[in-house]
Amino acid sequence: MATEHGDDPIGSVLRDVATAVERAVVPPDVRFIAQRARRLEHRRRYRRVSVAALVVLIVVGATAAAAVVLPGHRRPPGPAGIAAVPSHVARFGDVQLVVKDLPVVARRATSIPASNVTSLHLPGASANHASVAFGAGNVWVLEHTATGTSAPCGRLVAVRATSAQVVGSVPIDLCPDALAYGAGSVWVLSSKIGVTGYQLVRVDPSTFTVRSMLTIDGGPGGVTPQGDTGVKGQFVTVGSGQVVVAVQEPSGAAQLTALDEATATVTRSVTLPRSDGPVTGLGAAGSTVWVGTANGWVISFDPSSGALSRSVRLGTRVASLAAAGSELWVTVNVPVPPHATYPGLDTLRLDPTTGTIAQDTGLPMTFVSTDGTSVWALGSAPPYRSDAGLLAKIAAVAGTMSDKAQLPVTGYNVPDTLGVYAGTAWVINDLAGTLTRISP
Repeated sequence: MATEHGDDPIGSVLRDVATAVERAVVPPDVRFIAQRARRLEHRRRYRRVSVAALVVLIVVGATAAAAVVLPGHRRPPGPAGIAAVPSHVARFGDVQLVVKDLPVVARRATSIPASNVTSLHLPGASANHASVAFGAGNVWVLEHTATGTSAPCGRLVAVRATSAQVVGSVPIDLCPDALAYGAGSVWVLSSKIGVTGYQLVRVDPSTFTVRSMLTIDGGPGGVTPQGDTGVKGQFVTVGSGQVVVAVQEPSGAAQLTALDEATATVTRSVTLPRSDGPVTGLGAAGSTVWVGTANGWVISFDPSSGALSRSVRLGTRVASLAAAGSELWVTVNVPVPPHATYPGLDTLRLDPTTGTIAQDTGLPMTFVSTDGTSVWALGSAPPYRSDAGLLAKIAAVAGTMSDKAQLPVTGYNVPDTLGVYAGTAWVINDLAGTLTRISP
């Protein structure tokens, strides 16, 4: 199903269908809106917490046009013990995916001891599922602060990975939106309503000082923050000598900007077709940067040439994307019947060369993360109560859930940000103001 990006007429039709349906989505629960509005008054950003609930609404209008669902329980072939898991088979275009019964799978996993779970209070600002970075022995997270006309809008915070204690911070003038670690630096993408362009701040992790600041596309007609900047797909990643930033243009299209990591100067800038949807995931595997979008596309980007290629559509939405070393993982929304009692989600390992599916785990988790050797997934998808707060370690070869932990959940107050460092999972619940370390 791999195609050269932009040259697939069937893909273009699918993009148009998904775009039209996306515009007709019913607004989320008003209680969630009220809760989010109170937070936005102090922190001025948006947080998406109910990916699965949203996709159920999308699929009501899109299932007939874009997918065929095979109803009922199926038992796909697999290793002993796996075949007995009740599963649901769904087709999306040419892709056949299996969604397993998550409660049954979770019951078979080993519970992580409470002594291996450590939480600290930290009012983190999580603009997306990947708003955490690791390097120099630290976990790096973002905070938003009360803003004034001249006061910094937030700060970059360092937490020692071994002790789970705050060891330093750096004020960020604009409101920090996303971050990454690479080339011996922490890279913070920030923005502020009324300030032209997006600012990329390079921070020295040993001295906690700012090395450089660069405004991305801040000229007339360029990319300028508008409305609630947290709604936009904003990501940054580092790999093979290049820093790549994803932001959303006022038109809704996504812009990818590549910078030379040594000089922090722009080398390439490309715009994805608007029909692909905003960026929902960004990660570097070797010399290739992989992009996930709100309309379900996984696209490879070569920052040295600016080429977009190997585009494949895996579902109605890429919920998260993680890349490290030779590992490339995504979670995707998949079509389910309107009254399904199981989540429309799946966790997939992709071929890092082609972007095609290498393994369908069947695990309906919302977020996935990898450090290149270990893989963890997080369920944060109300209204499916079995999913929310479930953290799972995935055996990468078998694609099974090996270990699990249940993190605290109160209503829509759920863990929503996941990262992995040296085999250990780190989870942010930004509404609860906690950062939690979980060791297997």
